[in-house]
Amino acid sequence: MMSHPSHSSRSSSAAPGWRLERRPHGRLDLLDVDGRLHADVDVLRVFPVSDPAGPVAIVGDNDAELAWIESLATLEPALRRLLEEELARREFLPTIERIESVSDGEPAEWSVVTDRGSHRFTVGHADDILRFPDGSAVVIDTFGLRYTIPSIAGLDARSRRFFERAE
Repeated sequence: MMSHPSHSSRSSSAAPGWRLERRPHGRLDLLDVDGRLHADVDVLRVFPVSDPAGPVAIVGDNDAELAWIESLATLEPALRRLLEEELARREFLPTIERIESVSDGEPAEWSVVTDRGSHRFTVGHADDILRFPDGSAVVIDTFGLRYTIPSIAGLDARSRRFFERAE
C-alpha cells in the first residue's frame, strides 16, 4: 500500500477536477481531468490507516494511483459521502471461521463459514491471499471484498489444509 504521495494526480480541493460514479453493479468509475474513464477503481486508505479522514488514494489497473485526497474533510459533502461509503464497504471484514471447500485452479471457488454465516466467493489468484507475520491472513475475492483469518493456526485441520493448498 502507498505510504507517501509521489504522483502529479493529487487533489485536495473541494472540486478535484475528476469525478466518481457508482455503477449499477456497485463498483466505482473515475472520469479523470483529461476525460479518460477508469472503470472499477478502488478507494484505499493510506498510511496512517487509523486516520478516518484521510489520506485516501484512488487506484486503477495495476494499482496505478489516479487521485490522492489528503483529507476527506476538504471534499464537497456528496463526494465525501461516496468515498466514506466505499471505504466502509472495503473495510467490511467477515472473519473466516471454517473453510468448507476450495476448488482447484485459478480462479478458485471458496465455500466458507464466517462470523456472519456461510459464504461462497471466487478468488482470482493466489496473490489475493495475503499471509501476515502474526499468523493472520486476508483473502480478497474477485469483487474486492476482504475476508480475514485472525489465526491460520487456529483453524481446524481440514480448513488449514484447504488454506495451504490455495496459497
